[in-house]
Amino acid sequence: MTEHVLPLGNLRRARAILGVLARHGWGRTIERLRLKLHLPPAAAQEGAPAAPSDAVWLRLALEELGPTFVKFGQLLSVRRDLFSDDVVAELEKLQDAVAPFPAQEARRMVEQELGQPLAESFAKWEDAPLAAASIAQAHAATLADGTPVVVKVQRPGIEQTIHADLEILFACARLLAEHVPESRRYDPVGLAEEFADTIVKELDFRLEGQNAERFRQNFAEDPAVYVPRIFWELSTRRVLTMEHSAGSRIDAVHPEDPAARARLAGELARLFLAQLFEHGFFHGDPHPGNVFVLEDGRLCFHDFGIVGRLTPRDQENLRELVLAVVTRDAEALAALYFDLGIAAASVDERAFARDLGKSLEQYYAASARAYSFGEILRQFVRLGQRYQIRLPREWLLVMKAFMVVEAQASALDPAFDMAGALQRYTPRLLGRDLLPELSGMSALVKGYRAAGMLRLLALRLPQLLAKGLQQLEKGELALRVRHERIEELTRHLERATNRLSFSLVIAAIVIASAILTGTHIGAHVEGVPLVGLLGYGIAGVLGLWWAIAILRSGRL
Repeated sequence: MTEHVLPLGNLRRARAILGVLARHGWGRTIERLRLKLHLPPAAAQEGAPAAPSDAVWLRLALEELGPTFVKFGQLLSVRRDLFSDDVVAELEKLQDAVAPFPAQEARRMVEQELGQPLAESFAKWEDAPLAAASIAQAHAATLADGTPVVVKVQRPGIEQTIHADLEILFACARLLAEHVPESRRYDPVGLAEEFADTIVKELDFRLEGQNAERFRQNFAEDPAVYVPRIFWELSTRRVLTMEHSAGSRIDAVHPEDPAARARLAGELARLFLAQLFEHGFFHGDPHPGNVFVLEDGRLCFHDFGIVGRLTPRDQENLRELVLAVVTRDAEALAALYFDLGIAAASVDERAFARDLGKSLEQYYAASARAYSFGEILRQFVRLGQRYQIRLPREWLLVMKAFMVVEAQASALDPAFDMAGALQRYTPRLLGRDLLPELSGMSALVKGYRAAGMLRLLALRLPQLLAKGLQQLEKGELALRVRHERIEELTRHLERATNRLSFSLVIAAIVIASAILTGTHIGAHVEGVPLVGLLGYGIAGVLGLWWAIAILRSGRL
């Protein structure tokens, strides 16, 4: 039997952690881990809640274990594909707020990091922190030129504490995976690795500053967005100095004019969709404390410690998901799950598509009663749990951000509808500005998908032909041809090739026109780019001529 030993250097901390877990009802699990660790006899009994659920036990234990485990619980709250709704609801209650550390320690940290006395860096410094969290606290200050700033200072010793806790967390995760078989579906070691990667990045404030700069550059041309400037000469790995923005939390803003509230809600949704589909870089934690409204109405984003990144392929998949939801295409949605490799090969794709279809129908049947788009995301994740489908972290982060943004927008404007916002955004997804009615949207989306398939075929066809020729040269490709009516077969192939080539040309013109129209390049006619209209006209004429030629030939 393999014996596991917890890190000796952190044995006292390990004993304290296991004692807390036992006190909150995890004694049986600890026994199954076969640990040779003697806990106080009362540890498993004293202070135990009367009869809480497992979810409440978990939250209480994480709160008592301190900052590292609170943040671990916050990460777990994103994993709706693994945990039930009651567990996620309890984990979402975890608050990353602790008592501030002494002002003199903050001053000492800043001077040590910047390499000069505090008075040489700042003309004014406020000892009372603006806010305090587990990793850092923020202080108001003023630069020599009078610019107000906020200085984020890392909590002394927090890096060593987190690394020690991570070592224990990994040891416990490995023990769970080996000795508690039912824990393996949660992949405890994988969750620990994911958490370690996230929290170690949060410890480097330079990464947060780079994220803020990228976000600022992405919205440089958008007058509705403001992102505080980073002062790099006063920033290090443990200190981050940024411009102070006067404003109010978005949940504290309640304009009397309903139209003003609706505008704010619409802008918040628009900016979030732009992050996903245009930038591929989005704020991963857009809760009300990280989104402010300035006096001039601009939205100001803070705290870029958690961000999400989407590759062009991720964006395409997300675009397909949205289009499938809008057009109620359950089969396309199910196919997307399988294309992503999310679903195992053993999953019944037809049954999965059927259940997805039911979820979509329930969504649209209830949409007249202000049914939440976030709710349909929850249904998808819940269905994925039933089929043991585990989603990538970035997709879960997208879903959580969707729900948070929708909740904020609905608080501002009770009439806000995220599904409607997505439908209004669909022209940008398709590279168009004009959106037909919902009844015609299905045909538009199918045409878009067909164009995408033709584009993919055009890109892959040369590669496939080259591969076939190589196999032919090596004698690996065997062809069996009957010489009977060979000339007629040749004519058929030539005709099919010509038609395919012509269709690819038309598809390319349509795609190029869509891109030009979506980017508003060149002269405009009534708000529509002239170059894009010209391209659509050419494609229409060629398509009509092509259709007439086929009909005249009598061979469709």
